[in-house]
Amino acid sequence: MRYWNFIIFMLIAMFGMIPKAGATEQDNDNKIYYTGKVVVIPIGEETLANTQSFGFMNRTLKRANDEQAAAIVFELNTPGGLAWETSELMMKGLYPMKVPTFAFVNTKAMSAGALVASACDSIYMAPVSSIGAAGIVNSTGEEMDPMMRKKVESAFSAFTRSVVEEKNHNSELIRAMMIPASKDETFGPVKLAKGELLTLTGKEAVSPGSDGKPLLAKGIVNNVKELLEREHITAPVVTATPTGFERIALWIAWASPFLILIGMGAAYIEMKTPGFGIAGAIAALAFALFFFGNHIAGNLAGYETAALFVVGCILLLVEIFLVPGTFVSGLLGVLLIIAALFSGMISLADINSLLRSGDFSVESIASVSLLPLTKLAVGMAGGMVLIMLLMRFLPDSPLFRSLSNNSVSGGQDAGAAVGVSATGATIGSLGETVTELKPNGKALIHGEIYEVCSRQGLLIKGTPVRVIEKRAFDLIVEAADIPAPQQEAGNQPEQ
Repeated sequence: MRYWNFIIFMLIAMFGMIPKAGATEQDNDNKIYYTGKVVVIPIGEETLANTQSFGFMNRTLKRANDEQAAAIVFELNTPGGLAWETSELMMKGLYPMKVPTFAFVNTKAMSAGALVASACDSIYMAPVSSIGAAGIVNSTGEEMDPMMRKKVESAFSAFTRSVVEEKNHNSELIRAMMIPASKDETFGPVKLAKGELLTLTGKEAVSPGSDGKPLLAKGIVNNVKELLEREHITAPVVTATPTGFERIALWIAWASPFLILIGMGAAYIEMKTPGFGIAGAIAALAFALFFFGNHIAGNLAGYETAALFVVGCILLLVEIFLVPGTFVSGLLGVLLIIAALFSGMISLADINSLLRSGDFSVESIASVSLLPLTKLAVGMAGGMVLIMLLMRFLPDSPLFRSLSNNSVSGGQDAGAAVGVSATGATIGSLGETVTELKPNGKALIHGEIYEVCSRQGLLIKGTPVRVIEKRAFDLIVEAADIPAPQQEAGNQPEQ
């Protein structure tokens, strides 16, 4: 029953560590931290290219809104990033904000960065800065199919226009940053030739347009402090950073291959030792951390994938103990385990982006699946290497000898299981199990304790067995048709 205890423990560990929907942030203390403060959200070179960053920014905006912060300032220095995730940030994060929002372009807000800035209430530019060039490309950075481009540009133009106009920015100017001009156009002092995308310098962004108002930005400032002075905001300033809870979860998601490796190795040790012990707990904890970290990181890991993994483990145990040799249950179990681990590392934002774009080309699917597939391959290959090393060295370890001795009945100190290279056991040799075989365990053959594997699955302790095959690290046995002869340590049974 110890393996079913292992499954129950794994269920408790996994489902206990995966937060409920929406419970993805842990405050550092119980006080309302953002109330009456200016919250600065830095957007750097890689921020908008990282799906996890969007989850953090959306949570920060919601928290600042709920806790009635004094203002939000996005400090941008970015070449751009993910288009669909940016649209979600604009429409669901920035659009409903009741707290004043400001964009400080220091020093560039290109592509997706320009769209984030345009979704803020006001924009300020650094003395040397630029904003624009928000043309849309596919996930590989290559040019889109013409029809697909028209569909995507139409969708982006619509949602951008709704947000930008609500923020009192010039929607035609923002459109010119996204979609190449169909004819020569003029925006204040800036002339845009047909087929080009609009990019503004800081000075151009604050220059007057045809209506006498600044084209895009309210002014030029050197830093956030000057921006707040221009807006007459005197509240304390805090910089939004991921909580320790979030940072740990992101690190765990990055370490997914190592967790797979550790989980596989610990599960193997658990299979080779009696009772449910520390190895089983380590395996359950490793896989629970795997699903927990990837869930917080914004991947598909959740209750569904964790349940898929547990069902796979159950089917694997059914193959081992109930219907050995059929391979159907075992193969299905292995496939479910692999599917759960692989899907658990896929970014939810990437999946949503793929579904929204409708681009199911090989390149797009590969861009979504390549990283999790690589992590899975590294983790499973490492796990197999670790298991091979354990098969080679584990039987000789003092801890394993201790566990083996404790499993033998009658207080007999039989010593560690010996390798099959010993000459005492041959095909046809008779012996008796000294532990349960599930299907692995130990048997006393010719006065020596051997690592054995039952061809028939579960065999109880004390069952007479016959050796039918020798492998590199153990013996294959089956229940003997006749009782095994009485054996004394050091004496060989008659055959």
